[in-house]
Amino acid sequence: MESNEPPDTPGITGPSPRLPAEQHCFLSRAAPFEPPLSSTTVHTWDPAAAAEPRPVVHRTSVRSNRSRRRAEPAGRPVVPADARSSADRAMRMLIEVIDRRRSADQLSVLFTTPMIDLVRTIVRNPPPGRRLGFAAVHRVHVVYQSDVSAEIFGSYTRGPRMFAFAGRIELAVDPRRPGWTVTSLRVG
Repeated sequence: MESNEPPDTPGITGPSPRLPAEQHCFLSRAAPFEPPLSSTTVHTWDPAAAAEPRPVVHRTSVRSNRSRRRAEPAGRPVVPADARSSADRAMRMLIEVIDRRRSADQLSVLFTTPMIDLVRTIVRNPPPGRRLGFAAVHRVHVVYQSDVSAEIFGSYTRGPRMFAFAGRIELAVDPRRPGWTVTSLRVG
């Protein structure tokens, strides 16, 4: 029969210098996670408690917010639909020009001449992350400033990364180009 106790050694008198294996000090007992079962305790299942519905926590996702239209704050005028569509079209064209999928001359409908020159400079000096692939507009936001101007900002993706842009559009800056045109621009 084997034992966990050390063999008796001659010459050592008194109690054994080592403790029996069941009482080692370097091991700790497991924490009690459940109440101990006893003969007097009876565990039963309560179907009424199990039938109570748990509160449902909904996580918001990017896709769930796309279909909802947010109401504008009370003090801010509503942005006209043509301003939104012009801003969206201008930013999509801008991204295509930066990626060299479109000529900068095609921007003359929606951009002022100084902004077209700025875009040409951006095209000559490649923007950050161009090696990540083609860019795609993710979101375009328009905030109404006055009857003739609005701020635009948004984001575009290039591969796994997200980049930003911001600018200003104004109504009828040039009489040869009626409608909304981009007068200020910043691309990150």
